[in-house]
Amino acid sequence: MPGRPRRATRTHRTPRAYAVPTIALGLSVSLVLAISGCGQPAPSSPDDAVAPTVSVPVQPTITAETPSDDVPDPVDTTDPGDGGLFDAASSLTGATCAPTGESWSFTGTLTNSDTQEHTFTVAVFIVKTSDGSDVAGKEVEVKLAAGATAPVSIKDFHTGPSKGVECLSGVTVKGL
Repeated sequence: MPGRPRRATRTHRTPRAYAVPTIALGLSVSLVLAISGCGQPAPSSPDDAVAPTVSVPVQPTITAETPSDDVPDPVDTTDPGDGGLFDAASSLTGATCAPTGESWSFTGTLTNSDTQEHTFTVAVFIVKTSDGSDVAGKEVEVKLAAGATAPVSIKDFHTGPSKGVECLSGVTVKGL
């Protein structure tokens, strides 16, 4: 209509109040549907089915074995006649290991304090004092009756200088 004033129209529309909650609701539904689709796939046939859990039988508890009282104490050095261990280290006395010039010799006395005959092994070693490595060594076996005593001598078992080395000796009993 001509001459009539027109109502002013807006060139842009303001969003309605329900538009934001509707968008949020739409996103929430989409997210729930997407997450629910992440489950395990359904088997295509009954043979493809996999059990959801694994069953494992309970394992027995492993217990430490307690040593019996029948085993002798390794540090027991009682007399052999009492059923204890025989201490061979005390069987060698008066041990001397020294060079004469550059020739090394060993002497000592061996005593069998046991009530049985034993074969003793006497060992003598020359070792470097810097690192303990062997330079030379010699072993001899001596058979002694119960209660017997005998001298042990190892003459000229090594030829070499006496500086930077030392002599070590020891005794063991065969079969014990």
